[in-house]
Amino acid sequence: MTATLGRLRESARAARATPPVPPAGSDPDRPGWSAKAHSVRFRVVAAMLLMMLAGLVTAGIITFAVQIQDSDARMDQALLDKAHAVVKLVPSDKKTEREALERGLHEAAEDIEPRSNEVMAGITEEKVDWTVDGSPEQNLLDKDMYPAAAALADASGAAFGDLAAQGRPFRAVVVPVKGPPGPTSYLLVGRDTADLQEHLVSTVQTFVLVSACTLLAAAALGSMVAGRLLYPLRRLREATQVVSPEDMTQRVEVRKGADDVTMLAKTFNTMLERLDEGAQEQQKFLDDAGHELRTPLTILRGHLELVSVDDPADVTTTRDMLLEEVDRMQRLVDDLLLLANAGHPDFLRREPIRVPEFLHQVMEKVHVLADRRWQLDETADSVLEADPQRLTQALVQLAANAVKYTGPSSTIALGSRVESSTAPDGSPLPGSDTLQLWVRDTGTGIASEDQHRIFERFGRAHPGRGQEGSGLGLAIVSAIAEAHGGTAGVESEYGAGSRFMIRIPLQSIGAGTEPLPGLFMKNH
Repeated sequence: MTATLGRLRESARAARATPPVPPAGSDPDRPGWSAKAHSVRFRVVAAMLLMMLAGLVTAGIITFAVQIQDSDARMDQALLDKAHAVVKLVPSDKKTEREALERGLHEAAEDIEPRSNEVMAGITEEKVDWTVDGSPEQNLLDKDMYPAAAALADASGAAFGDLAAQGRPFRAVVVPVKGPPGPTSYLLVGRDTADLQEHLVSTVQTFVLVSACTLLAAAALGSMVAGRLLYPLRRLREATQVVSPEDMTQRVEVRKGADDVTMLAKTFNTMLERLDEGAQEQQKFLDDAGHELRTPLTILRGHLELVSVDDPADVTTTRDMLLEEVDRMQRLVDDLLLLANAGHPDFLRREPIRVPEFLHQVMEKVHVLADRRWQLDETADSVLEADPQRLTQALVQLAANAVKYTGPSSTIALGSRVESSTAPDGSPLPGSDTLQLWVRDTGTGIASEDQHRIFERFGRAHPGRGQEGSGLGLAIVSAIAEAHGGTAGVESEYGAGSRFMIRIPLQSIGAGTEPLPGLFMKNH
């Protein structure tokens, strides 16, 4: 059985040390750019750049559409203003002869002098009669464009149109000229718009270049900011890769802040601390169980091997001894389980406890343990938020320990008092009172070098105090005190008795101390 227990413990350790197998289909070690393309950092920056690109494209389209519309309106207005300026220079009334009107319109067009990218023309009876070009090098209004230009003539008012020759854009306005009865004369003013389109293309190219530089700068800055923000996540991933049940000391570096990523890192560290504590408790439980159960198992095996089945008396004696060892093993396992569960949230069931009544109830339970002088030293008139069953268990354990190391004439006393904390100037600190519960005896006492060790698991004092028990009693008392947010301790001098104390933070309603010398005395 001992060998089996050892194998089970080793198997548990090996199971905890075995790294988890990744699920099928997962690829946690993507190399190179594939890993970067699947990283949260890359996706965040890519999403940011896509939104910026969509915003820039939308803003550019709207801006250039408005700009083109405004540019066309200004150009049309400039052409119309120039046409009206020419028409004003021509005497136009019903007495003016048609030839004089047309000659005056031609001369006015020459006097205005069109720009190098402009042209003026006279239109009569749906044909172009003359042209005045601002460019000496080429005819902006080519003869192939005459029919389209004449088609723009509209007696009701100015008419605008787009003409094109040899792939060059051309914008024109045709206005009617008042004159003598007969066919209406028209003046055409047009200009080559290739320069405007070239300017627009240059503006678009500049916008695209600036947008590209902006996106590159945003990508670099966004990658840096995202890297800083996601640094805790990267550290979290690295921590999960190295954390194992055998080593849970790895922690994620947490920077100042209250953002979601920082809070996640803090929560992860808290989880690791809890897992570490649980793993340590589990390992301690296995070590303690393996260490303490080995002796009774060896005893069981030895007696079973030596028992004489033909001797009824030997069988009966062996049976009684084995049952006694089984009972001791059961108590040991119960104590180990209690210690293992001491850190669980449901270990305590708190409720208000009136300390005087509570101590009297404990005294009623413990005074029957042995023939001793039982008494209450004093009680604090306070109310404590605690688990009465756990506190009773701790005080009964201390009383049972006192019984072991005292004689019939010895005194065992229970008591409680409120300890008030004070500031350096001596003034009391509000909300920092502590309730002290104690069990005092006049037994053999404990040497100073043993006083700290006796609260450890399986810790015992020098052999003079005996070896009876599992060595877990005071460890259980300490665990109950710590579960209440307090501590357990001892004041003792070898040969002069001991005073075991439990200190628990107190919120009381009238924290007073009621001396009760000899009020409750039992001597059986």
